[in-house]
Amino acid sequence: MQSSRSMNKSNKERKPAKIILMLAGIVLVVMVIKLAQEQFQRDALVNTVKIGSIRDSVSGNLNVLPTLSFQLSAETQSKVKYAALIPFGKPIQVDENQTLYLMDTTDLDQSLERTILSQSSHQKRLKIGSSIELQLKLEEKNLSALRTLFEENSQDVSEFELESKQNLVERLRRQYELETINDEENSQAFTLEVDRIHEELKKRRIISPIKGTLISSSVKKGDTIFSGQVLGEVQSNERIIEVTLNEEDYAGIKEGQKVGVTLFSFGNEILEGVVTSLSANVNSANGLRKLFVKLNSNKILPVGSSGRAEIIKQEIQDTLIIPRKALLGNSVFTVRDGKAWQVTVQTGAKNLEYVEIKKGLKANDLVISETPHLFYDGEQVSYTLIE
Repeated sequence: MQSSRSMNKSNKERKPAKIILMLAGIVLVVMVIKLAQEQFQRDALVNTVKIGSIRDSVSGNLNVLPTLSFQLSAETQSKVKYAALIPFGKPIQVDENQTLYLMDTTDLDQSLERTILSQSSHQKRLKIGSSIELQLKLEEKNLSALRTLFEENSQDVSEFELESKQNLVERLRRQYELETINDEENSQAFTLEVDRIHEELKKRRIISPIKGTLISSSVKKGDTIFSGQVLGEVQSNERIIEVTLNEEDYAGIKEGQKVGVTLFSFGNEILEGVVTSLSANVNSANGLRKLFVKLNSNKILPVGSSGRAEIIKQEIQDTLIIPRKALLGNSVFTVRDGKAWQVTVQTGAKNLEYVEIKKGLKANDLVISETPHLFYDGEQVSYTLIE
């Protein structure tokens, strides 16, 4: 009995000790967690909200195109007598109207020679005059004399003789009219044939329509070519920049606006230009639209070069700006009192590097500008200022 009372007394004495140990354990865990949080809290890279100027601009991919490009095609079947060659595949400079391809013209030269000889003979005969015309003039005089005699003394000239002479004159007139028509038709036919041969000769000489660059040539001397066959291609040395944009970026873009062009093959060099025209068509498959830019430089750019173009809509002065990479949709993370806080903002002008803030921030606020999507609202952070 006495032993039982001793055990109960011992258990009552142990209970407060257990509670104290449990509380101490909890406090220790909390302290460890807090220490761990303080020790392992993330470091945020931040920028200050500044008052400055910003270019309201949009950017898109670009492609360099020639302003003019012509495929040189054969208009008739023939054999190549001369062809401009591109040594080692390197394009060559050509002048306007320079002969690039010459076809064999032996058959046309012979045909032209025969036609000109026939035309010359025809013209000589016309110059000599028509025998029918001479006979007609003679018989008209005879008819006039017979008519006079018949009217003065019908006994010397019979009515039959007069009618016979009149019939002869009429017959000669009809013959002369037909001969004149035939001569005119033959003269015209000779002229048309000479013109036709000259046109065919032109078709066998392929010239460059512009001063520019012969970028390809697919035939050589001795090749037989056919009508419609592509022989080569000439491009102008002037270039135009084709820029592709999202349709929503098109708002506010006008002809004459400044453009900064960066080509991947030119490193960090920025070329200046202006918007020359806007496409009215939207690609239904991807929602993209095009515009065209002319550079202010005489530098010859390789056709097919790619890069980026920044179209400058306007420049805004004395406004709040932050790095664009700090923006998460319509919000940013600010750092205040050692914690990251997500703040909703109203934006304005944008470009590749910066964005204008109209509401939600004030000058000198700190915004997380590197990987802001990795932070959460209320997270305890340290920060490093980058400027």
